[in-house]
Amino acid sequence: MRLRADAREQVKDSIMNTNNTNTNNTNTNITRTTGAAAPGAVTTPRTPYHELGHGSGPRVPAWARHRSVYRSAGRTLYLVETDRIDAARRDLDELEGRGWDVRIEPAGGTTASIALSRAAA
Repeated sequence: MRLRADAREQVKDSIMNTNNTNTNNTNTNITRTTGAAAPGAVTTPRTPYHELGHGSGPRVPAWARHRSVYRSAGRTLYLVETDRIDAARRDLDELEGRGWDVRIEPAGGTTASIALSRAAA
């Protein structure tokens, strides 16, 4: 299942031009710093796959069939296509609870395009 290129661009443009209004950020694993980081400082990666790994490294779920990443100033967008939206629900709910903006675009049956984003730290 592949989302048409024009639909994928429309979803990407929609997310990248939208301010993140989700203020219920419950993620405590991210260290926020101001200014330059101290030499040798370690920061936790801010990807949905690291979030799903719970500190043991990134976990790419089996339901994530085709994945794309788009970056712009202050925001990164992850587009994921799946043919098993039912299997993705628990992970998507978890990401949303951790401050991720989760948008699901049904593509018929159990297929969907999923957009994951959040403002940069």
